[in-house]
Amino acid sequence: MAELVDAPDLGSGGDTPWEFESPRPHTDPSHSRNRCIVEYQRTQLADCEYELHIRISPTEAAPAIEAAYERARKDIAIEGFRKGRAPLELIKQRHGSQIEAEALEQLGQRLAEDLVRQYQWGLLSEPQLIDLQRSSDEIGFTFRLFTLPELTIELSGIVLQKPVRQISDDEVEAQLEQLRLQHGTAEEEVEEITDYYHDVHLHFQPVDADTGMPLVGTEAEELTVALYEPDVLPELRQHLLHARRNDSFLLTLPGSAEQGQPEQPPQTYRVTVRSIRRLHLAELSPEFAQRISRGRFHTVDELRHYIRQELQRQWDNHVHRLLRNQLEIELARRYPFTPPKPIVQRIARDLVESLQRGELHVPSEYARQGETGIYRFIAELADLYARLSILELVLLRQYQIQLTTDELQQLARTLNISPTELERQLREDPELAYDIRRRKLWQVLLQQVDVQPVPYTDDAH
Repeated sequence: MAELVDAPDLGSGGDTPWEFESPRPHTDPSHSRNRCIVEYQRTQLADCEYELHIRISPTEAAPAIEAAYERARKDIAIEGFRKGRAPLELIKQRHGSQIEAEALEQLGQRLAEDLVRQYQWGLLSEPQLIDLQRSSDEIGFTFRLFTLPELTIELSGIVLQKPVRQISDDEVEAQLEQLRLQHGTAEEEVEEITDYYHDVHLHFQPVDADTGMPLVGTEAEELTVALYEPDVLPELRQHLLHARRNDSFLLTLPGSAEQGQPEQPPQTYRVTVRSIRRLHLAELSPEFAQRISRGRFHTVDELRHYIRQELQRQWDNHVHRLLRNQLEIELARRYPFTPPKPIVQRIARDLVESLQRGELHVPSEYARQGETGIYRFIAELADLYARLSILELVLLRQYQIQLTTDELQQLARTLNISPTELERQLREDPELAYDIRRRKLWQVLLQQVDVQPVPYTDDAH
């Protein structure tokens, strides 16, 4: 199956979701002096959306308004009075409506957050005040709440397929060869490219694709290419194999588009071989192993063993991502719900930016439909990512994922810092703490599902 990239975090700008933030202390003295008796009604509008209505009496709101006037009085300057000395009645006359509106909004926000914490409603963002009504006998607040869906997720019956493979001797030797090439030396220039162990200095001249004539007003470019590097274009590598010095050929490169710029058409170049140098591989010896490992390894066999372990580690990480993707897709299939539109829209905007930067690939079945297909792809992917991110929050809440003392100590050793320093960083950086909890969550989940090993094939990669 195709591998997904990680779904975006729900917190704006990478912040942790609102429900996971530590409760904030109330600093308004009116709040602790006179806690309101709150009447409320919560009405569900959609799977993850509620409307919260709160009603209080003007008497219950009075301390918050009085405290707001006292705070404002210290900062307001009125002509004829020293700062902080203006009569309260004059302040009310000139600024009363603004001061009281802000005080009521802050009071309503505190009341809504108190209810959220008291009843442990899992929110995806702070309560959004959408209406404030005030009369002589009642003050009413209306909030929009975007919440976690009310789900209890079961993992029973989920079967994942884990591709299994062993790192081969050929893979280890191929990595050794790359190291020998990277640390090798270039011999004197030669006349012909006989294999891929060559550095080639090339001259790229933009030309007309039909006539092969140089394009007026364009500049040629010089580039040195190491043919053994894996990112060399296959077409270029094929042209260069067995080419001789001063040989030339036409090469058409595909078009490209930069962010905010129109797509550029394909460009044809006349490529001329200026010079060729054969690469001499570094000798595979104990000295080589010591040099590239900075003394960590003393024999070639030790280096081979390390390369095998590193390749296996990379493969194991890849398999972990595959298993997580399989589990995410299965959970999204089992527990369908409609995510909040603002979250989907924000993720869609991020995906459009990724597409403009060339970081996101549109599958051919969507691309063939033009803009309509691309928009549909973005909308479907944004909806999926929103649901996956919300399901992750549900699981974090359901499993109460926290790091144990032993896990914190192990992480501190891995980061080469003291446990005390790690705890300080986690307190000061909620995003880091949240990310660590996410990583542990998926380790816990994958231990609780049925994972069946299957032979590795290219389709599983």
